[in-house]
Formats: sequence, structure tokens, C-alpha cells
Amino acid sequence: MKDFAIIASLDLDTADAVFDIASKIAPIIDGIKIGVPTLLERGVKFLERVRVLLDDKPILVDLKVADIGFRSSNSWNGTNSKIMLKLKASGVTHVTVHGFPGPSSVAEAVDIGNDIGLGILLLPMMSHVGAEAFFSAQIKYSALRESCGKSGLILSPSTGTTKMDVTDGILLMGEAAGVYGYIGPATRPEDLRRYRSMTEKPIWCPGFGRQDRQGRSLALQLEEWAGIVGPRSAAIVGSLIYDALNPVEAVEEIVQMRDTVVQYRSTDI
Repeated sequence: MKDFAIIASLDLDTADAVFDIASKIAPIIDGIKIGVPTLLERGVKFLERVRVLLDDKPILVDLKVADIGFRSSNSWNGTNSKIMLKLKASGVTHVTVHGFPGPSSVAEAVDIGNDIGLGILLLPMMSHVGAEAFFSAQIKYSALRESCGKSGLILSPSTGTTKMDVTDGILLMGEAAGVYGYIGPATRPEDLRRYRSMTEKPIWCPGFGRQDRQGRSLALQLEEWAGIVGPRSAAIVGSLIYDALNPVEAVEEIVQMRDTVVQYRSTDI
């Protein structure tokens, strides 16, 4: 995947609209995110059509998998494995998974994902208003460690604190499970810094453009994002592309803005 990738989030009303824009921007975008509404309309076969457009570029399916992980007879056969296996051979490269259902859910998703070549992007926090009401809730490190142990996950040692919030707990759990990377809110630079202090894995970030609540320009958002997350990560950009009068020109402008930021950082270093 390209460093500092730009991923187009095509959250549109119809699958035809998704495919129309995808076909236009495919040569210049770094990857595409497809959501649940599109899959409900057209099914997994639709993803195979998008794969043809993108060659070997990443396709992220934003399922936010949050179901049961269950292991018996040395194999996973919970609901998560059934969901993940439906994506096998679809051309998808990455899928989003929630961490709050707990260790067995995450462990099953990661193990099955590894088996079928699917990168798991875990969600320790979300970008919308009010997300902190849940993700900032306090949990006990000892309880999380015990729960993880039952699913074969070994947490890194506590730094002396007996409590942490849900976001930190999910990050620790993701590191223990060996996820591909994380979804981190571009709307919350302070949380991206927290992510980076706890993991070296890729961070893919939604929340650019209309979601930003700090009054930043896109250029400033990209500059702060790139400075925090590092090159192996991605910016997920939605309405700035699909609501544009000319999506191709919009992508070209965003990619050029990214390239300018990256070049400036390279020169500065």
C-alpha cells in the first residue's frame, strides 16, 4: 500500500453511484472503502467488480464486525468467523472490527483474517460526536488481562495503573491479538497521539472535512495527521470526494495536498 495513503470512503445511497465514482477515481486514488448499505444492496459479489477497477490497491469493507467469537475443538466457529469467511476470495484486503465485544471476538476475527489474507483494523475510538461517552469509560486492567488469557491473548504488562479507559484497553487487546492496524479519528489528534504511543501498527483515519470540529483546513488536518501517524497509515476521505461536482478533480487536489505535506515533511527532516 502507498505510504500516507488516501482511501476514498464511498458511503453513497446506491451501489450504482458507488461504482460510478469508483470507476472514475480508481486510477488516482490509493484505495476505496465500501460500507454495509452497499453490501446489503448488492452482496459480496459487488466487491469483485470493485477489485477489477483497483488492481492491487486496498479495498476496506467497513463492517464494524462486533459479534461472538467462540472456540471449540481447537477451531473458531463463532459468528465472527462466519462473517469473515463470506469475504474470502472477494478481493477485499481489510475489514473493520470492533474491540468492545471482548478478547474472544477480536482473537477470532484476527485468526480467521490471517487465514484468508484479510487485515483486521480494530476500532479503539470513533470520530463522531459523543463517542467518548463510551470509549472513555473506565475498566480494570486485571479483569481485562484475565479475560484475554482465556482467549489465549497475553497483554503487555501494566505501567503501574490498575484502571484504564476502554480505548487503552482495546489498544492493548489489539496488540496482544496481532491486528493489522487500527481505525483512529482524524477529528481527535490527541487520541491519535495516544494510539501512536502504544502501537507501531498502521492507523487508518476517518474524520476529514465536514466531520472536523476544530475549524481546520484540509491541508492542516493532513499535516497534523501525517505528523502523528507516520507513513504506513491512511487518510479515509468521504464527502469531500463523493459530494464534489467533479470527484476526479477532488481526488487530484487531495492527493496533491497529501504529496505537498509529505514532501514538506521529508525536506524538513
